Amino acid sequence: MGDRKVVSVHDRIPALREQRKKRANRRVILTISTFFLLIGIVVYFQSPLSHIRSIEVDGVVTGEEGEVTVKSGLTTGESIWAADLNSAESGVEELPYVMSASISRSFPTTLHIDVQERERVAYLEENGSFVPVYANGESMPDQSLDQLPGDAPILYGWEDKSQLDMFLSELEELEDGVANHISEVHPVNRDNDVLRLYMNDGIEVETYINNFAEYMSTYSLVAEELNSSEPGILHMKMSPYFETFANPEEEEENGEEEENTEA
Repeated sequence: MGDRKVVSVHDRIPALREQRKKRANRRVILTISTFFLLIGIVVYFQSPLSHIRSIEVDGVVTGEEGEVTVKSGLTTGESIWAADLNSAESGVEELPYVMSASISRSFPTTLHIDVQERERVAYLEENGSFVPVYANGESMPDQSLDQLPGDAPILYGWEDKSQLDMFLSELEELEDGVANHISEVHPVNRDNDVLRLYMNDGIEVETYINNFAEYMSTYSLVAEELNSSEPGILHMKMSPYFETFANPEEEEENGEEEENTEA
């Protein structure tokens, strides 16, 4: 007890008062800061500071950035926080060549539209122009090409939309290695179920729409066994076989022999 220090109540009162004063000051500062923060938020939302000033589009190769922006329904000048981004994404995804769209806010006044495009799986030949066609069966006449494209097969003489959709579905299942070999596709009959293909390696192929992907899957292996200089048609069906064309000179000679015999 002799070593214990005794502090007078009168000595502690100033320290307690100072602590209470500091706590009171902190509360006042916090209250004032919150007040001005709320005012700032209200001013921000009510002023042009929160309006969209720019809309940036990424990932567009096939289409036009302006077209994507229009389909989104987003415009500069509206509140960046009031914009319905889900609805805007759905609008962009209505474009035939768009597989998916993602829109995000970039503080303070910019919106980013990221687009993932569908692949062009073929081109429809229409009056000398080539209309891109996508895996979902949609086409874009506005993006027609005047020059012969080389990145996908060209479809000639297609009139039956249901058969075209079936073919595109089969084409999408075909491996890229084989699909990239196809240069032209022509329906052979009125029903469009028999197809004549002209391949980039010079081989002429006949096959069906039904089971097209299955029948053409072995094309590369079969083509390796063929003499590309020999004229004929490769039938890619359940059991592939090569039909040789008759030599024109031989046909001429046979024709002359028949005429001499008849004479």
